[in-house]
Amino acid sequence: MLIDKSHRMWMILTIIAFALSSGLYASYAASAPNGPSGGSWQGMAFGFVGTMLMVFAGLLAGRKKLPRLPIGTARFWLRAHIWLGLLSVPMILFHAGFRWGGVLEQLLLIVFAVVTVSGIAGVVFQQYLPRVMKDATGREAMFEQLPSVCGALRTTADEQVVAVCGSLFPPVDDSRQEHESLRQFYVEIVRPFLSSTIEKQSPLLNVSRATAVFAQMQRVVPASSRVALTRLSSICDERRELVRLASLHKWLHYWLFFHVPLSMSLLVLAVAHIIASVYY
Repeated sequence: MLIDKSHRMWMILTIIAFALSSGLYASYAASAPNGPSGGSWQGMAFGFVGTMLMVFAGLLAGRKKLPRLPIGTARFWLRAHIWLGLLSVPMILFHAGFRWGGVLEQLLLIVFAVVTVSGIAGVVFQQYLPRVMKDATGREAMFEQLPSVCGALRTTADEQVVAVCGSLFPPVDDSRQEHESLRQFYVEIVRPFLSSTIEKQSPLLNVSRATAVFAQMQRVVPASSRVALTRLSSICDERRELVRLASLHKWLHYWLFFHVPLSMSLLVLAVAHIIASVYY
């Protein structure tokens, strides 16, 4: 789980820092004759702190590229990324005096807002995805583990069918020919659905169609095969849930491709803003 009790101290320190900086900003804004300004020494101080927080939060990407680097654990950098990145928001707003400024400043604030919102969305997404995964499958399987999870489901299903039919593929024992309909249904429709890749045309991919297919098979197979057929239906339900979870994982990867480059562009814009402020 992404946010847990280990984040408590980070959260407390972030709240304290926010409260203190808010008090300082309120005092500064009330005493400034022309209102708060990013060019005042107080405004520059808020801007410096906010920029350093953004830079430090952005170092998480570099830390991931060097997992063996003996500077803090991956958990430490993740917590720092979340809480320091969040704390940078009021610091930058205090620096700007809640004003839009020029074109560069407007662009910087827009990108900053998008990065912040996408970061919060990513935290929420990563917070609940493992829980959904565990509730659905009884295990916390990662995206890379989904093929092995599917393999385990198919092995279980194979055992159910073999116990009834004697074999998955012909020749079948003559004494079990009455179960041929179950065996054929499993080999041609169910077993491909339990593989790591599923054809979009599979009738078991849709809940309503799958229910109808299994209901029809319940009328076709002999009574002695119906218990196995019911278990196969449950296994297919779990596989269908894995399809949904794999889709969620893909969206999480898409989010990273959006959030990380945008964060890097934010740092570039921040540098451009600093240079423009100093020389112009």
